[in-house]
Amino acid sequence: MRSRAWRWAAWCWLALVLFAGGYVVQRLHAGIQLQSSVLALLPRGARDGVADQAQQRVAEAGARRIVLLLGHADPARARAAGHELAAALTASGLVRGVTALVDGAAQQRLGALYFPHRAGLLAEADRAALLAGQAPLLVQRAEAMLFGPAGFGDARLLASDPFLLLPGFFGALPLPQSRLAAEDGQLVVHDGGMTWAFVAAELAGDSFALPVQHAFAAFFAAHLPTDVTVLRTGALFYATAGARQAMGESSTLGAVSLVATVAMILLVFRRIRPILLAMLDIGVGITFASACCLWWFRELHTVALLFGASLIGVAVDYSLQYFAAYFDPAARTARDRLRRVLPGVAIGLGTTLIGYATLLLAPFPGLQQIAAFSVLGLTGSFLTVALWYPVLDRAGPLPHGGRLLALLARHWAFWQAPRLLAARLGVVALAVAAAAAGLPRLHADDNVQHMQDMPADLRRQEAEIQRLTGNGGAGQFLLVRAADAESALQVQEAVLPRLEAAQASGLLAGFQAPAQFVPSVARQRDNAALVARTLGPLLPGHVAAIGLDAPPQPAPEDWLLPAMLPQDGPLALVRALVLDPGTQLVLLHGVADLPALREAMRDAPGIELVSLADDWSALFGVYRRQALWLLALSVLLMLPLLAARYRWATPRVLAPSLLAVLLTPPLAALFGLAFTFFNAMALVLVLSIGVDYAVFCRETPLERRGVTALAILLAALSTTLSFGMLAASEVFAVRAFGSTMLIGIALAWLLAPLAGGKPIASGGGCA
Repeated sequence: MRSRAWRWAAWCWLALVLFAGGYVVQRLHAGIQLQSSVLALLPRGARDGVADQAQQRVAEAGARRIVLLLGHADPARARAAGHELAAALTASGLVRGVTALVDGAAQQRLGALYFPHRAGLLAEADRAALLAGQAPLLVQRAEAMLFGPAGFGDARLLASDPFLLLPGFFGALPLPQSRLAAEDGQLVVHDGGMTWAFVAAELAGDSFALPVQHAFAAFFAAHLPTDVTVLRTGALFYATAGARQAMGESSTLGAVSLVATVAMILLVFRRIRPILLAMLDIGVGITFASACCLWWFRELHTVALLFGASLIGVAVDYSLQYFAAYFDPAARTARDRLRRVLPGVAIGLGTTLIGYATLLLAPFPGLQQIAAFSVLGLTGSFLTVALWYPVLDRAGPLPHGGRLLALLARHWAFWQAPRLLAARLGVVALAVAAAAAGLPRLHADDNVQHMQDMPADLRRQEAEIQRLTGNGGAGQFLLVRAADAESALQVQEAVLPRLEAAQASGLLAGFQAPAQFVPSVARQRDNAALVARTLGPLLPGHVAAIGLDAPPQPAPEDWLLPAMLPQDGPLALVRALVLDPGTQLVLLHGVADLPALREAMRDAPGIELVSLADDWSALFGVYRRQALWLLALSVLLMLPLLAARYRWATPRVLAPSLLAVLLTPPLAALFGLAFTFFNAMALVLVLSIGVDYAVFCRETPLERRGVTALAILLAALSTTLSFGMLAASEVFAVRAFGSTMLIGIALAWLLAPLAGGKPIASGGGCA
């Protein structure tokens, strides 16, 4: 009956694996979406709901936007290149809109929007002049605009706005791309003998979708001119570089790990069958995990992809435990081998899954993907060994290996032989001294800017584009909260003088607030009354001076509201800054001194200064500390499982991995490695994998200790070849994780025999 149930389970597992494989093939054909930004690892909703929504709005404001500058010494060639690229982008269907040419119709629509509400619209400088009693100066400015060399000739506007206050309002609007000028209909900027044509576009698709990245790569290969210098920036280019790097690294690390694992198995066992079985085990684990994660998460983070490649080294551990039993003469059949290793492997799987499952409690989406991928992959690997190996493996015991097992048994003897106590104490003292030397250098680093491994060339191009266009990034903003839209605008109007003073003192380069584009109704009413009171008495003389036939009619009191702004064109950004009527954002550009700016904004009612980088860094610090609590939670969750089997020996089973966890951070600090959230999460896995090694040692009887010593050595080597190789990654999070794993797993292997049973005789072997 048990054999029948086992066969039924094996067939069910085969059907599930085939279904998973078909699903992975289908998703690969459709195109997998990869997320490459480390910020995507951050939890959503970590701040209060409104602030989190504001963060997402600002972060997503430019996610679909790409900007290119095409430079040439010949202005005509630069403009022509801009015209050609803009036309090609428009015709490609890859973008929703292109900004490159001066859109006269858009400017007319802008004028048509504001003109009916001109009575309440005043530039801040004009308002200040009227409040200071300088109304005659505005009259003189209007007459100079009319009768100067570039005389103003719009008779309709002049009849309705004789003091030309509306053009003054337009001129004061903080529209972006302030350094760009129109030439031959093309937006350009001149700098150092070069003319740069400006082309910006909003993507129709997601920057992080591989099909979108491939489509744009093909488009730019076909349409970017080779005789001009091209600068580019945008999430698309960073995502493409990140995906290319992740896939390249995962392929390289996965291939190296696979080849090294195969070579190790072939060298030790000298048979092809273990290699074939190991490849089957690894392939099934990764396929099953990939299918489940693609179905659940819909997209994969590149960090999860890299860790998926590294799962090879952990998934093969169960196979290696099984293969090591080839050297046990008493385990003559596949079922004998499985029977000998299954209890230890099952308990090891349980403790490892506890460690990985703890990652699921971390609120970081990317790490949840890693946890899910690993839990599913290791479960698939275990089921493959337990259900399929007894059918597929027909080999008998290996005749060689006696010397190797005797040599490895000395590792065990070192930690348990009474006569080697002094040597053991010396090794422990050396390790403690090294850790003590590393403690002064141990420091935390939560700076998110250190974790964003963006290509240097793309960073250089982005900085150059910002310099040329005068349009910097907006990583900081003011979050305005009020009861309604009118109150939110009034809050901004109260804080605008502080921002102008901060800009004048060099604390920031500029800012954009909805209230600059749409004054509050109260301010518009006050502006209209101010104009009537100060300029009204001067109107008859001014009308006579400029030669109007009749005095203009008073403008209607029709007030401009935020909801009237268009969702496209030059003012689309303003609509994006309004989360809801009472919650609005003020973008801050080029912040030079954030602490001083915070002080300047202190006590401003209804205002919260948000710095994305600082907030994200603070979050990494919070979750780094929480990761250490997760480490303690992992120990607590393992205790019932271990205590049920080992009772009072449980502390001895836990001791090797706990020592590895305690020693790893200061030892890593000796190599200049800071302690980050990712290092802390790696310690969770050092604990769980280290417990595996200790469990294997504890489960081993006296006569099989050489076999187990071989198995845990091969497991440690395979894990080091996979996770340890991540230390060579260019992705900060992956590199931090891999460095900790490299040191921690080495320590866990070295100390694992401490969990063994009764001491063995000095110098004794187990073969």
